[in-house]
Amino acid sequence: MGTSLLWQTDSQLHDAVQRQLECEPEIDMRAVAITASDGVISLTGFADSYAQKFAAEQAVKRVRGVRGVANDIHVKVGDERSDPEIARDAVHALQSDGELTRGITVTVREGCITLEGGVDWDYQRSAAESAVRHLKGVKSVSNAISIKSVASP
Repeated sequence: MGTSLLWQTDSQLHDAVQRQLECEPEIDMRAVAITASDGVISLTGFADSYAQKFAAEQAVKRVRGVRGVANDIHVKVGDERSDPEIARDAVHALQSDGELTRGITVTVREGCITLEGGVDWDYQRSAAESAVRHLKGVKSVSNAISIKSVASP
């Protein structure tokens, strides 16, 4: 690993690591997040192969000032889709019906979608679940959308 530089801040180290990774043609930086803390770099995100994950780790180790690396990059296998990809598709599916976008939040973890928020009617709650149920990569849907109580006249 690079020689420690006590004067280098975490922000400077983060920027140096980002520049190094951007120079690596086999690494897709759009799918990798970097954090720096006390000279330790954490990598999170997704890679299409173990080779890409390994290349990212090796590139980080070449940066002067890096004292440790935590490589939490997840390797996508075959048709597996990342949680951000699934979440983006779920939001687009809900946006196709303008009524559903308001008041509904999408959370995705390991391919499992959780819908939260509140709607006025049960048909809206059901429609939201139906809109995301068949998206590629979805393993399950938990519908935690509540129905707001409507005041009667």
